[in-house]
Amino acid sequence: MGYVVDIARSLRLRDVVFFGGYALYLVFSFMAFHSATVLSSAGSLGYDVGVLFSMGAMAARIVVYLACALLARRFLRLSSAVSSLVTIGVGIVGFIVAAMVFQFSSAVSVDMFAPWLLLGGVFLGAGDALITLMWARFSSTLTLRAVYLFVVLCNAVSLVFYFAVTFVPAPVVLPLATILFVVSAAFAKKSLDARPPVEAEYSRPVFGGAIRGLWHPVLGTVILCFMSGLMLQISGQNEIPLESFQQTSLFTSAIAVLCLLLPALLIKKPLNVGRIYAFALPLSAAGFLLLPLIWNAAGGIVNAFAQLGAMVAGIILWCMLADSAHDTKLPSTLLFGLALACTNIAQLAGTIVGFVNAETLKQGDLVLTTVALVSVYLLLMAALVLFKDKKLASREEDPAVQLTPEEALASRCDEIAAAHQFTPRETEIFKLLAQGYTMPVISEKLFVSENTVKSHVKSIYQKLGIHVRAELIDLVNQS
Repeated sequence: MGYVVDIARSLRLRDVVFFGGYALYLVFSFMAFHSATVLSSAGSLGYDVGVLFSMGAMAARIVVYLACALLARRFLRLSSAVSSLVTIGVGIVGFIVAAMVFQFSSAVSVDMFAPWLLLGGVFLGAGDALITLMWARFSSTLTLRAVYLFVVLCNAVSLVFYFAVTFVPAPVVLPLATILFVVSAAFAKKSLDARPPVEAEYSRPVFGGAIRGLWHPVLGTVILCFMSGLMLQISGQNEIPLESFQQTSLFTSAIAVLCLLLPALLIKKPLNVGRIYAFALPLSAAGFLLLPLIWNAAGGIVNAFAQLGAMVAGIILWCMLADSAHDTKLPSTLLFGLALACTNIAQLAGTIVGFVNAETLKQGDLVLTTVALVSVYLLLMAALVLFKDKKLASREEDPAVQLTPEEALASRCDEIAAAHQFTPRETEIFKLLAQGYTMPVISEKLFVSENTVKSHVKSIYQKLGIHVRAELIDLVNQS
């Protein structure tokens, strides 16, 4: 808990308020895209129209993410003020179109207002992608533990805000969502200005190393996003009252956030988000086993579990992407853009498949049972295989086993790293330094820039209270 107190003391109250803008964005996102709270405020627009709105938003996000990833270097040249203004402008257009549809939906046929609602979904989806990339740039300026605490705490705060939103009268929902979006974009600008500027670098070998380190978590999250989009359609969300869906989602999400928060508060060792992921995913798999049995009973518990796995996956992947961008100095827009485009493509594909086949599945149906079992299998694959890291395997200490010199050196380095609370990357570099490797060689081995290595070495020396390599070697030998 000491490091949490240290982080809190280092922050000014104004910064804490601005950083909390990410929680406001999460509330807006849940209202607009995940719970249909915004669409429900306009009355009965029809389930098909709501799905069309969601598909338009996902398609727009995919296009924006890919475009920003391709133009990552130019995107970085934009000031935070310009990024914020463009984001707010795109979002406002979407809100205006949605407001027009809500105003005239009762007076015109579905065929007339459906294209306009699709257009509103496209603009809101594009605005959602742009504001996400702004918060991604901010997250990439934080260390792994800091960004993990930041994201999980913001998710916890957003649940409290969203609980309050459930009591808001229907006519106020759309204006409230607009305010949340605009304020969050403005706070993202302020948060970026409060952090030291990051000089991003691009190198093909470094980018290749980052991709090799991230494709497993991206693939696991893609599986969960596809299953989330699929299950949300075939389990018949439209048959569940909005209030029941909101309450169940809030309850399950609160439990998940609490489970994610405890490791960061209680574990002193450097965080390993891969282990947290592998522990959380089997829990979410339990919901899919209930699909053939309870269908939409218990307030849509299956729908809630379908979203739970994707939410946990999204939080962990976000932290991994931010840590990779922070560590490699690659443009955050590049890494986040490519990864989030993949997850949105998967969710869109799952939504389309589920929507097309929703009417052919019934409670207790053999096909539905098969879908549920396959879903559980894919989730367990993601947890037990895709996120299995051989580096995480801990050797049980056995006095009868004699360690090789290399293993003994690594063991001493691990003890020193744990005692001085090194980050995972600092531990890697510390071991290579102890073995006598130079900074250029370490840069090549870890696929990071030499400036990044120098930055980590400086941090290592400060934590150890030394100034030169010789002191480091002596420290390891004495241990």
